[in-house]
Amino acid sequence: MTKTRFVSRSFFLNLSLACFLMSAVAIQLRDGLNEEILKYTNKFRQSKHLPALEMRDDLNEIARKHSADMAKGRCSFGHSGYEQRQAEVQRIITPFHGMGENVAYGPTTGKEVVTLWKNSPDHRENMLGNYKYTGIGTAADAKGSIYYTEIFAR
Repeated sequence: MTKTRFVSRSFFLNLSLACFLMSAVAIQLRDGLNEEILKYTNKFRQSKHLPALEMRDDLNEIARKHSADMAKGRCSFGHSGYEQRQAEVQRIITPFHGMGENVAYGPTTGKEVVTLWKNSPDHRENMLGNYKYTGIGTAADAKGSIYYTEIFAR
């Protein structure tokens, strides 16, 4: 009986530790990666004499939801549902003058994903576009692969 209690306590301790680590990863995804992506996006823009983008929490939430939908398989990887996200952004940003969106999955740091986008003509065009605001969202799938969405708006 004592041995069973010991195993059970050990199991719950490991489970608690796993939940703590998952929470820490979620916080890092939400906060640290967003800030890192913003930093490298703006560094790239500034190297081309463009103004820095302003990150907005309301746009972050739209981007985070799309990343979560891709990570959970609720939509395929890519820009499905773009028109709905654009309509949401249009309600938030007034007057609305346009929007772009970059998505990616796999890189583990903000610097890596920004480098990936910089080396892709269409993604690069969005990063250097005539935008004022950005929203950044990340989510991890069950295997730990990170999905990224960056929204650009003016």
